Amino acid sequence: MKSLTDKQIFILAISISFLLALCITWPVILSPRSLLVGHPGNDNWNHVWGYWWVSEALSNGQWPIDASKLAFPNGGTLYFIDTIQAIFAWPIELMFGATAAFNFIIIIQLSICGLGAWLLAHKISSDAWASFVALFLFEFSPHILGQTFNGISETVCAGWFPLTIWALLRMMERPTIKRSIALGLIGGICILTSWYYGLFAAFASIVIIVWSLVYRFWLYEWKKIIPKIVVAAVISLTIIIGPLMSFRMSLSAENAIVTRDPAFVERSLLNHNITDIVAFFNPTQIPSPNLLELYGEQLMIVIYLSWIALGLSFYALFSQRNKQGFGVWIWLFVIFFVFSLGPYLHVGGEYLLIGGKRVPLPFLPLYKLFPIFDRISHPFRFVVGLHVALSVLATVGFRLLFRSRGLLLKQGALVGILFLIIAEVHWFSPAQFPIPHSDSRIPEGYSTMLEDSVEGAVLDLPISVPNLERAVYVWNQSVHNREIPWGLNEPLPQALRQNLLTQTLLQIEATQAISLAPVLPELDLVISSRVLARQGYRYIVVHQKFYPDFKLQQVQKLLNALFGAPQKSDSLLIYTIEPISLSTEE
Repeated sequence: MKSLTDKQIFILAISISFLLALCITWPVILSPRSLLVGHPGNDNWNHVWGYWWVSEALSNGQWPIDASKLAFPNGGTLYFIDTIQAIFAWPIELMFGATAAFNFIIIIQLSICGLGAWLLAHKISSDAWASFVALFLFEFSPHILGQTFNGISETVCAGWFPLTIWALLRMMERPTIKRSIALGLIGGICILTSWYYGLFAAFASIVIIVWSLVYRFWLYEWKKIIPKIVVAAVISLTIIIGPLMSFRMSLSAENAIVTRDPAFVERSLLNHNITDIVAFFNPTQIPSPNLLELYGEQLMIVIYLSWIALGLSFYALFSQRNKQGFGVWIWLFVIFFVFSLGPYLHVGGEYLLIGGKRVPLPFLPLYKLFPIFDRISHPFRFVVGLHVALSVLATVGFRLLFRSRGLLLKQGALVGILFLIIAEVHWFSPAQFPIPHSDSRIPEGYSTMLEDSVEGAVLDLPISVPNLERAVYVWNQSVHNREIPWGLNEPLPQALRQNLLTQTLLQIEATQAISLAPVLPELDLVISSRVLARQGYRYIVVHQKFYPDFKLQQVQKLLNALFGAPQKSDSLLIYTIEPISLSTEE
């Protein structure tokens, strides 16, 4: 049988990357307009809402920054963290809706993860077949699957990271203006699609350039390379400067919907987004930290490193006498590993203490001293750099292991290794495969609000649903297009804490009492309902499926007394709040 050319294998790599992405997200491709990638208790609701919101703003000729219909009654300023990918998917959103646009981005970016890793590994190993090891290790890495499970679309786009490194090495190999422009464009897209991965790619590029200057100065035409790097940097900066300024402005605005103030970042670092060193190597399906157990969150932090990748990497390192060619990848692995641990050493579920004090790590001084690092609340995402380094080293290890074998034996062993990679991730890591999906269909009751000429906000109940799961209320806005009191991942708004009616509803949600109290402050509750009307609320929507039956009966009895009988639609009870005019008040 005639062997395939490298070009044909490249086409095969594109096809396999795409098919693997479809398998990871199965069965979303069967109903891409109603099934949403990601667990329903996660961040996918906020993100798919963002795709709709960006499309709405662009369709009205506006840059998406004014989120006036969130955080009612004040509104706010927001740079949606995945704005650029939402813009890429804008035509899809216009034709098929936000759910299809979100799913399209997830599937395409997973494909780019595999293809980017394949290209980089092929550049290093010069072995097209062995590079499929990198394709599977990176696209199917537990961390990427974990981010897909979380529905965080801007962290699924990790493929631009290895693509940037590939473009850099390609330009260093032959420093032409064409390759310099390609590096600038790919690097700019990497930064725009994820500030984290843009930082990581820049960081890795600096390490590669410095290492090459020290150990392989003789190999490159530095007089040509340095100007080309400057050109690429200028191109990247030109691409990102507008969105970057918009992002920074949105964070510093007085009415910012999303903030990254130092106190918030520090709480996230120390109490929530913790990296446990044991979790890198422990073959278990239980994530560490277990956010579901600690906080009742479905969000998963997955940092497990494949033992298959580690084994092939060790073989690459110890089977070669001259290891200098792998030096930069060892450095990248070590540096990203150290930074991924965060500010303090966390081992086996606890901070390691020496003399009663936590053990500081190199991330801490950078966090304290540099403006960029003080906004990093997810240091565990540095694990992406580990997966890039391991993918390359494992590919080289596979090539060395089968360098003297026949092509058929090599291909058979490759298929076996790829199945082992899938098996390890499925049975020995916290990652789930296929990824859970959500039903993104919005109840018809919200559509009827479009026929109402009276303006006013929508208050969804129950109030005390966990933040990420409650974000489905934000997604519902894509149909009713009215103001809502919620921001993105925001705790209970202060205005709802202070209103006696919403306080009473919260008490019903929290208590185990099977009936309402025999005596309620009737006058105060009536006044509180009128306060909601004066504030501009038009609808209260009760989601029956979120309540136990006995609590639903209490809520319904209370709201019926205040607002009359509700409109029933699907699993919703929709109460209409009549506006209060000045004459009525008098």
